[in-house]
This record gives sequence, structure tokens and C-alpha cells, in this order.
Amino acid sequence: MEEKLTSEVKDYAKKLGADLVGIAPVERFKNAPLRMSPKGLLPEAKSVIVMGIHHLDCAVELGGYPTPHDMGPYRTQSAAMNPILDDLAFKMAIFLEKKGYKTLPIASTNIWRYYPYKDLKISFAPDLAHRYAAVCAGLGEIGWSGLFLSPEFGPRQRVISVITEAELLPDPMYEGERLCDRCMECVRHCPTDAFRKEVKKINRIEIGGKIFEFPDINKWRCAWAENFLLNLSLPIPEKVDEEVILENLEKYGIKGGEEGMCLKYCMVPQKRYYQKDYTDAPRRKKEIKKSPEILKNEILKMVEENFIDIFVSCPVDNFRNSNYFHPEYHLPDGKSVISIGIKVDNETPDLLSSVERRLNLLSFKIAHLFDISGYSSITSYNIPHSLIGQEITGKVKNYYFSTVITGADFPNVRYESKKGRRNLRKEDIKDFCLNQGADLVGFFTKERYERFIKKMGNFIPENYYEILDKGKIYGPFIPEIRERKIKIKKFEDYLEDGKSAIAIGLHFPDACIDTAKVTPAETVSPYAYAHYETLLLLKDIGLNLVKFLEGNGYKATLTHSITGFYSYVKNSRGYLPDARTGNFEAFLSGIGYIGKNGVIITEKFGQRQRFIFVLTDGFFEDDPLYNGKNYCEDCNLCISSCPTDAIKNETVSFEFEGIDFKYPVIDLYKCDMAKRYCLSGEEGPKYYGINPEINISENIDIEKIARNVSKVKWGVQKRHLNICEECIRVCPFKGRRE
Repeated sequence: MEEKLTSEVKDYAKKLGADLVGIAPVERFKNAPLRMSPKGLLPEAKSVIVMGIHHLDCAVELGGYPTPHDMGPYRTQSAAMNPILDDLAFKMAIFLEKKGYKTLPIASTNIWRYYPYKDLKISFAPDLAHRYAAVCAGLGEIGWSGLFLSPEFGPRQRVISVITEAELLPDPMYEGERLCDRCMECVRHCPTDAFRKEVKKINRIEIGGKIFEFPDINKWRCAWAENFLLNLSLPIPEKVDEEVILENLEKYGIKGGEEGMCLKYCMVPQKRYYQKDYTDAPRRKKEIKKSPEILKNEILKMVEENFIDIFVSCPVDNFRNSNYFHPEYHLPDGKSVISIGIKVDNETPDLLSSVERRLNLLSFKIAHLFDISGYSSITSYNIPHSLIGQEITGKVKNYYFSTVITGADFPNVRYESKKGRRNLRKEDIKDFCLNQGADLVGFFTKERYERFIKKMGNFIPENYYEILDKGKIYGPFIPEIRERKIKIKKFEDYLEDGKSAIAIGLHFPDACIDTAKVTPAETVSPYAYAHYETLLLLKDIGLNLVKFLEGNGYKATLTHSITGFYSYVKNSRGYLPDARTGNFEAFLSGIGYIGKNGVIITEKFGQRQRFIFVLTDGFFEDDPLYNGKNYCEDCNLCISSCPTDAIKNETVSFEFEGIDFKYPVIDLYKCDMAKRYCLSGEEGPKYYGINPEINISENIDIEKIARNVSKVKWGVQKRHLNICEECIRVCPFKGRRE
């Protein structure tokens, strides 16, 4: 059983796109602080799955020039690699959850505690250190730089971890040749001199019976530009701490991130070679594994699966006389240029952001396939994607493009998605969505929507005030109060001749909610990760449905909310639509009913899902409204647990299609005070070392919130504050899974 499940896990990881996958038993984490350990996060944990994706070699070798701030192609790390890793972990968690195992995915990066927390005397603490997890999983070693090194790629991969109660067969610890020969290139090229200045001691860490030594650096110094975006040309003091960081941010502002020079100039000796006329960084030895003709078939399959409208490849010589694009500036040994494009006929902000994500991820995956097959390859923000796409595809109006340059002599190819006319049934659309990964699908018509909004509109305020932060991403919150006119939107605001909407739901892994705040780790980060990742995957499914409908002759677009009446939740990834976003629309689709906290409750998942909505000019009749059991009738936990008393034990109600529709009365300002402005420590801030409580017994208005939010000493943690709403966390109904 263990062997079979382990094989399935590894096969699934590879299918999802992982280059590296290893299994670690939790015993190998025995020296980790409890709050940063698998069992501290998930007490039932038995195994940790670690998956890795290889950096594009040329992105590392050619990025960070002429200064580390000039990242160029290295930006694929944040634009594509981290999102792909987050996708991998989330999908792996769902895969194992469906098999009956509690499983907790951990975010790839950028969610951590900057400050020590209780007995955890560590700054810059993630929930779990992926680099150590990769060592525990037998994938490699820790180098003098403190980076994880694999025999295949040296430091050129990023890894992510999934903690599970499934008992999997562990991989042995790495026993090959030493991967760090102490060449000290990381020390020589560090722009903040972090390996020599303010080094506390030499770390000596034991993992799985092996000892790893590397400098215990001052992370405030290391993070000068990479995290805090300060200019590396500034004089860096002999002692760097949070006060110094905030002082320089106030004086000089933000310059931008950087490519880590410890990564750029590192390569394991077994793979290291130099080509000084190409880059002053070490290059990685690799061999050709697949011919361009074989790669063509694999890439076209990827293009079709990702609903790309146009794909064209041509030799770099086609741009020999170009006055705006010189491929050799971006990839010196480039031979071929590839352009991928998506057409957007009915724009919405959610659709455009989904298209941008699709182009970023797919262009990276294509470049990555070339790279892993032995060819140089990049995609970069510095490339004029639109001009290239327009020239070699001939497509201009409503098209968005991305570009890949490769050293492979790739054949000339032109692919265009097939269009047809097919009368789709609701069953066809539902099956499509479920095959794309959706958990819930429902339908409602424009006519039903308009009848409902006519009644519900009487209970929605006409205006609302919100606070924008005019400060920097770190440091003080500088409030600006702005009035937000609330006008309930209509179908035609999104799609002129829209007739129907399809609601698509995707659920969180249960462990992301069940572990929030209550396990020894006392963290809300996995919940915050599940929040943003669910929204991203929903947009992926929604975009696929839009292209599927368009391919069958329909018009379509997508949005997280048709009404436009919703608020936001603070998250490391920015302000995200809150849990009540799309609640009316989900109700109208028959998927569930609205609970006492205003969040949709479904029979299958309780409150543990989010939604997106695709509008189309096709007519698909209404699904029946939910008329099943009300699991809230005898429970008021969400009301009693709200830290700001925002949820009132009152409802507005009216009859709708034979249903007694009830909607709770909620003090929107008090709710936002907790989830949007982080003024309740219990919702999340106190788990990051900030406890900004204010008096909730008095009347709360927007001006009081603004005054209080400006008084809190947020420090650098402001950027990475995350919320787990108590009303959702305490809800006892988790759904009835099949």
C-alpha cells in the first residue's frame, strides 16, 4: 500500500510538472523548532513531499546585469516559478485529500514572520523551511551560501513542500559527491557582504545524520534589496536591523528587488564550466535530450491544452533588420523565436489578469521544456511581446502575447485554435468544468438575476467608505478615505448580450482551515495561501471555460462578482476578494444558501470554497435553488466568535421563487476593521507578533478606523500580514463529501 501510494504521488508530481520530487519522513525534522516543523503544522503528519522546478539556466546566467536590480529574464522566478510551485502543492494536497489523507500544502515563498514569536527566537521564519525539507527528502545538500543544492541543477531550482498524514516510503538521504566545494563565489559576489559582515556564527545543522555548515548571516542585511527593495548603491551600515531598513525606506524610497548573486555565481563543481564571452557567471553543463521535432509535438500539445489562440515560431534571422527587437540582446545563442497569443473579446479585469497569468506560466513552461531538453531558452519582460506577436502572427486587435527565445533550431510552425458552432448543453459545460478541476458548477439566467437584485437592492447601501494605504508596502499605514458608490452591476456591464451565468466553485484543502491558529505552529499562513491559490485556480478554470465557449460559437467572459458588491481581505498577495464575494450569485446558481455570516454554505464543502462566474450569450436554464437542510439553524458560533461583533443576529428576508431568502445584517465597517485593515489581532496579526486591538464597544465609523490604523506600528510585517476569518474557521459544518 505504501509503495503504491508513493508511486502514485511521484507520478502525479511529475505529471504536474515537477522536475524533482522526494519524500521525507517527519523524523528527519527532529531538530527543527516545533513551530516550523511538520508536526507543529499538522500534528498527524507522517511524511513531507518536496517538489522542485528548475530555474531557466539562461535566466540565472544572463539576469542581474549590469546591476542585481536589473533582473531581466530572472523575473520568471516571481512571474511563473512561484505560481507554478503553489499550483503543484495545492493540487497535490487535493489529490491526497481525495484519497482520505489530511494534507497541508505550504506556500512557495513570501509568507513569513519577520519577528520572533513566543518561544520561536527566529526572524524571517517561514512556516516550513523548504530548503531543509529538500535535504530531508534526499534531493541534495545545503551549500556554504545556505542555498539548497541538487546534483542535477546546483542551486537552480525552487522547491515547495506538502505535509501529509499519509505514510509514504521515504527517499534515502543524498549520498553522492559533495555538492559545495567552498569556491566562495557566493561570498565574493554578495552585494551586501552578508557572508562576512554581522555573521553571528557558523551554523552546524544535522539533518538525517548529516552535518551541514554555513554562515549564520544577518537576514536584515541579506534582505536589503531582495525583500525590502532598497537601492544597493546606498551605503549599507555596519549594523542592519528593522530600524535601519525603515529609515532608508523613508529617506530614499524603493528601488526594486534583485537577483540573488549567491545564486547567480554558484554552480556545483560537477556541472560547472565558464564561457566568459557569454556570461561571467558559471554555466551549467547539460546535454541535448530531445530533438526540436519531438519538442514541437510536446509544445503544441501544451498549447492546445492551455487554450492558446495563436502560436507561431520563426528563425531569429526574421528580425535581422528589425528596429525594435534584436534577439541576440536577450539570448546570445538564440536561433528561434516563438510567440503565443490569446484573444480577448470581452474584457474584464479578472479575465485580463487570468490571461496574463496564462501567458506568463505557459511561456515559462515552453522555455523550461527547451531548457530541460538541453537548449538555452528564456522569456523576459524586457522583450517587446506585443510587437513581436503582431509581426509574426499577423494578429493585432484584442490579442495579448508572450515570447520565448531558444537556442534550438525549432521548425517554423503556425497553429491557430479551431473554431466551430455547437449547441452545448448544460451537461457538456458541467462536465467540462469538472474535468478542468472544478468542484461545484451551477447555472442561472439573466432574468433570475434581475428579479433577485430588484428585491435585494433595497437592502444594499448606496455608498460606502473605504481606506486606501498611501504608504509604502513596509512601514506606516497612511490612510486616505475614499467614497465608494455602490451600484449593483448588470449582465450587460460585462457582456452586452449576456443571457446566462455559470458559477464555478473550488474548495480549500481542509487542513488549511483546520490547522489555522490552533496547532503548535499557531499560524494562519496555509489558510492565506489557500485563499489566494483558490482564486487563481478558479480564474484558470474560468478562462478555460471562456475559450471552450468561444470555440463553440458563444461569447463569454468571467468575473469574481457580478454584483460588484464585496470587500477585501488582507493577504501577502495583496487585498483579495473576501469570502462573501459572489454570495448572491452562488445562491442564484442553486449551489448553496447564505449562512449567518453572509458566506455561502454548500452541502458538500460547507463554507470552504470560493467562486468565479462565467457569463455567456448562450441561454442555459436556471438550476433549482438550494432547498435542502439549513445547517446554521441551531448554531451561532460565527456570531459569538466574531472579534469585532460585526455579525448581528438579525436578517432581512423576502420570498424568492418559493424560498424564504434570508440575509444577515452585518456591520460592514466592523467586519472590514478586522479582515481588511487588520485591527483585530485575533483574525491574524497577533500570530505575526502584532496585536493592534481597538475598542469595539463604541460605535465604529470609517474615520475611527483610519485614525487607529495609522497609529499601529506595523513595521516591515505590514506587507506580510494575513487573515483567517474567525467566522469561517469556527464553523462546525465542514460539508458532506462523497
